[in-house]
Amino acid sequence: MLKTVFLSGLLSLFTCSAVFAADAPVVLPIPVTAPPQPAELTLIRQQHTTGLPDEIREWMQQNAIPEANLSAYIRDLNANGPLLAHNDSVPRNPASTMKLVTTWAALKLLGPAYTWKTESWLRGELNDGVLTGDLILKGYGDPFLTDEAFREMLHDLQLKGLKEIRGNLVVDNSYFNLPPQDPAAFDGEPSKVYNAPPSALMYNFQAVRFLLEPDALNKRVKVTPFPTIPGLQVDNQLKLSVGGCNKAHYKPGVRREGNVVKLVGSYATGCGQNFILRVLSSPEENVFHAFRDVWHSQGGVFNGQLQTGAVQQTDVRFHTHESRTLGEQIRFVNKWSNNVMARHLFLTTGARSGGEPATLEKARVAMSGVLEQAGINLDGMVVENGSGLSRQERISTRQLGQLLEAAWRDPYMPEFMASMPLLGEDGTLAQRFDGTELRGRSHMKTGTLKDSSAIAGYMLTRSGKRLVIALVHNGSEAGHGLQDALLKWAFEQ
Repeated sequence: MLKTVFLSGLLSLFTCSAVFAADAPVVLPIPVTAPPQPAELTLIRQQHTTGLPDEIREWMQQNAIPEANLSAYIRDLNANGPLLAHNDSVPRNPASTMKLVTTWAALKLLGPAYTWKTESWLRGELNDGVLTGDLILKGYGDPFLTDEAFREMLHDLQLKGLKEIRGNLVVDNSYFNLPPQDPAAFDGEPSKVYNAPPSALMYNFQAVRFLLEPDALNKRVKVTPFPTIPGLQVDNQLKLSVGGCNKAHYKPGVRREGNVVKLVGSYATGCGQNFILRVLSSPEENVFHAFRDVWHSQGGVFNGQLQTGAVQQTDVRFHTHESRTLGEQIRFVNKWSNNVMARHLFLTTGARSGGEPATLEKARVAMSGVLEQAGINLDGMVVENGSGLSRQERISTRQLGQLLEAAWRDPYMPEFMASMPLLGEDGTLAQRFDGTELRGRSHMKTGTLKDSSAIAGYMLTRSGKRLVIALVHNGSEAGHGLQDALLKWAFEQ
């Protein structure tokens, strides 16, 4: 039951849409075009329109969509040139389709079998299960150290003979070296998981998990937070409704006011058990609270405090936990558009290529190297954090198309393609074209921000052609309608 409920909670996390732009943008180490300001999105480097089918042009005119706001690149993988190329060299905000670039770079630099390590070190003497000293947890950027994996790691410590800690818990986050970040800087929503900053030791996406359970007998919604935060009170104002479950019930309002977290809204009996996740403490505090609660639940003894620091030469490594493979993790990144996981992949490539600690600049250099080796022209590309959750990131549809073409001919193509949502089947595309002939015919990554809608990936047409498709629509009218019209057109080619 725990695993089922946990995965259900993940779905609500991964489908969050927002942007993160805390760090000042730094372009790739090549000549680039400065990114336009948001107000100029409809004016950037207009090209002569070529290739738009008449029915698409008419559809855009009927819906008052300027042709200058769309970039499109569609190519049969067996053809010598594009089937459709419209404003395809214009750098635009790609939203979360930028994750395709990050996950591809990670596959090439790390390999699909790559795993992340989380180490446990002892600072003191261990005798008869009692550590007289501190326990140090050192993270190396595991993007998916979820509650299940964290519990397994602590259980392994106890199986190895560590039962009582007569010291403190030291959290070592030194593997990432990042500038200070304000999670509220972009949209004033610091508790939303999409705003979680990267952290070398990241427990459960930095979030407190609120388990919601309908209690029909008492006509209430039971709320259980984990981990607990000392002194934090939960003001549960959720109303229980009788009936089926819809999306509104997965998104109760959660507000923190000082030491009180208020939950408001309704929750239906048909929703059963589900999670919502909110960031309510720093990464280090979140790890500490989870460690304390899990350690005690497993019968361990610990009454120490939180410290931050780094492993020292005299410390002794006691245990190493290994994560799921990169090949598994990119499915969560792309299918459910997990923002903080993408940023961890981005930083990890920087550490692998440029040495530790990981920095944003090392990651940008690493990414540019992968793309240049694939023969992709990087002019105008701007990379901020690698997740696409940024106002600053820019890429053209031709560049996206070239990446997809290079990936198609690479040995890692199956892992890369399978990480994308399947049209009408799963992930962020589960509801698109469901019940139509297009269902199951495309693996594509979506991207949605304010004034930006994008989709990119592979399509198998009705006639059996395999197409590369990259569509980016920037403007106040951006949405799925134009994308869907182009996808229907492409399917018939």
